Amino acid sequence: MGARWRYIHARTVARVWPRLKRPVKDESPAVDRFLRETIESRQTFSILQVGAYDGVSNNPLHELIRRYPHVRAVLLEPQPGPYASLDALWEDQSRVVRLRCALDAECGQRSLYVVSYTHKHLHPFADQIASFSRSYVEAECSRYIWRPTDDCVASIAVPTIDWGTLVHKHGPFDVVTIDADGFDGEILHLVDFSEAPPAIILYEHRHLTPEMQGRCRRRLEQQGYTLKQVNKADTLATRLPQSVAHHRV
Repeated sequence: MGARWRYIHARTVARVWPRLKRPVKDESPAVDRFLRETIESRQTFSILQVGAYDGVSNNPLHELIRRYPHVRAVLLEPQPGPYASLDALWEDQSRVVRLRCALDAECGQRSLYVVSYTHKHLHPFADQIASFSRSYVEAECSRYIWRPTDDCVASIAVPTIDWGTLVHKHGPFDVVTIDADGFDGEILHLVDFSEAPPAIILYEHRHLTPEMQGRCRRRLEQQGYTLKQVNKADTLATRLPQSVAHHRV
């Protein structure tokens, strides 16, 4: 019983502790307005989305890409199922490039960790859990599965592309968004700022360790970005000329 009560206690703390902390103001509407104003102010605009999933679920960029015909987008999604939905969603739009791959240090293949098929019914968002970090997927399983075993997590081989190849073939990018389920920090450190750096970066900090959050913040600030916490999950980094500084959130 001891182990079970420790599990119940941990789940209780996980639910109660966020309520005790000072709430973070949700600036998502302001960020959406900021992106729309920035897109409308330019004749051309390009977006890179790392971790696009099916192109719709929890996706703030879907309506922006759909609304503005001068926006060019490159959407990366390594999982076969979600990628098939993403590909079908934009199949009539040549300005939207869909790539079934993950951003990594080099082109090739890598194991992506997911909730195993035999345990998906135990997790309400199992199909949306996929990461290069096995520990992240294990932690997600433990939130909903009592005493998860090793077979809760499976791995699939997915193709990868490095930053240089991606930019050479499809860049440069005005906006880069990263949703990599706990691997966002490593992905952010793959971005090469030496040539045509993106003006705007939106990444998920929620699943990063305090150490990695600090590393990301220092790297971006050293490259001239201004950072702002959008909500409890995301951080916005902007590097814009003074002439458009008033567009900042």
